Amino acid sequence: MGEDDEQKALATIAPVPPLVRAKDLASATAGTVVYIDRRGQVRSWRRVQARQIAVAGAFGLSALYLVAFGGAFGLAWAAITGGFVAFRTRQVRQLTRGFRLLTADRIDEARVVFEDLSRQRIPPRLQALVEQNLAACHARRSEFEPALDQIRDALAWHARSGNRQPHATTAAYAEVGLLVELGRTAEARTLFAQRFPHVPDGDYLRVLHWLNELNLCFAEGTHALSPDELHDRARVALGMTSSAGLLGLLAWAHHHLGDLDQAWHLLREAEDRREPRLERTAPRLHAWMVAHRDEAQAAADRDPLDAL
Repeated sequence: MGEDDEQKALATIAPVPPLVRAKDLASATAGTVVYIDRRGQVRSWRRVQARQIAVAGAFGLSALYLVAFGGAFGLAWAAITGGFVAFRTRQVRQLTRGFRLLTADRIDEARVVFEDLSRQRIPPRLQALVEQNLAACHARRSEFEPALDQIRDALAWHARSGNRQPHATTAAYAEVGLLVELGRTAEARTLFAQRFPHVPDGDYLRVLHWLNELNLCFAEGTHALSPDELHDRARVALGMTSSAGLLGLLAWAHHHLGDLDQAWHLLREAEDRREPRLERTAPRLHAWMVAHRDEAQAAADRDPLDAL
């Protein structure tokens, strides 16, 4: 039995973990999912249930979209949509299965499911989501070159399907992030400026925008954000359960401005929230955080009240 056959057998035999829903952005943790609307705003599960009842039996797409928490910089690119037409239900179930495996960090099993689905005849919008999830599988293995190829395939399928929904937006942000991880900073900056001249309104996409903007600045080694702008972002990040990447980037940004007290405070908060995936999906940021961990702790030891 080959390696792919073994992984396919494992994905078939081992129980597939359920999706764990977070009620809002602040309470989302690694391995949980949230529902967002077309603006990228997180919505409650009750609203999802109400909409499902309202569109029961209808063909087409619902207006709420499921995305996973806990990928690159704390936000995954994996995504599924909750309302494909009825005659596609088997393929949607397969996509959901792979999504559940990926959310649980069972990457190899998820990849087998998505690769099998990609070989089937499926609609462009579904193909885009398959490619997007395959990109997430590669990124979580620090395989940034194949992840970039996959996310560009996803963007091409999104364009072919005319999809302007949040999934396409997260894929566009993912391309920027992958270019940064590959050291292609100038290309990433050009794409970011062209695609995202304004910060999105929805809270999920707004945080994703901040993450990509700060990560790009981190790679460039400088930023022009004001202390007030950083304060507003830090306030949001500190209110989130899973925000190690954003807090780490904000720690770097304050360090760049010479505000070491705030930098070390945010870095300690990032350490409290840190998860293993960050080392794989953002290795350079992770290395900076590790390199300054002792300084941040030493600052807390000098001022115990600051560590409370």
